[in-house]
Amino acid sequence: MSDNTCCSQRTRTVGAYFVGVLGTFLIVGALAYGVVRQEVPAVDSAAAANRLQVRTKVDQDAKADANRWEIDPKAENHARLSVDRAVEIFVAEWSKGSAEGRAKLLERLESSKKIASFE
Repeated sequence: MSDNTCCSQRTRTVGAYFVGVLGTFLIVGALAYGVVRQEVPAVDSAAAANRLQVRTKVDQDAKADANRWEIDPKAENHARLSVDRAVEIFVAEWSKGSAEGRAKLLERLESSKKIASFE
């Protein structure tokens, strides 16, 4: 008796695809069920206090960083300004007219792209 008497090759291929797709859905469903059923611990007051303390420290450091200025040691003729001072300079340059402000901006951009020659 031959093995091919029951089903044709095409029927076996379609059956294999069907079993593969059904198995895939079952695996994904089981994983989703496992994730949904997993218990998530509640945030306790100690963790909340720790997060608040870290957030406060980060905010203070960022505020202190934004309000200081310094000369950049890595780049020649560059300074790091505070946010307030940078806004003042921007308004002063652009209040005269957008053409003049744009020209100064392009001039600074070109000067920052120049490569120093050591010859």
